Amino acid sequence: MKTLETLVKRVKADIDALSIEVGRAVSARNDILAEKASCAASTEVESTQFDGSPLSALGLAPYLERQKARQAELDEALSYAERAHEECTKALSEAYAELKKLEYLLAQQKLKAAKAAEQAEQAGFDERSSQMHARKSSLR
Repeated sequence: MKTLETLVKRVKADIDALSIEVGRAVSARNDILAEKASCAASTEVESTQFDGSPLSALGLAPYLERQKARQAELDEALSYAERAHEECTKALSEAYAELKKLEYLLAQQKLKAAKAAEQAEQAGFDERSSQMHARKSSLR
């Protein structure tokens, strides 16, 4: 029974660690989404300030290329973050399932132990009862 209790404690610790990792993955994903929105807004602002002159066109084209490249990097980072979040969530679900199995096994072991103790106690009562009956019968 101690082994199962130890396993339950370990799985609970794993669940705590995985919960933290899920939180980190969500935070990273949210940070990336915020950065993507910031880049998109910055690009929009810069595009609206374009006055059509050849000199500003020389500066705007490389800026837009850099922003496109940055968006591509952020898209890739977002896919990694989402994959990490999915993996952590899956691992967390598996850990919860494992915890429920272990808790069920532990409850079954405790139930068996209680039943065995009850049977031993009943056997003791039966033995004492038969001894008392034998004494009463011998006194008559």
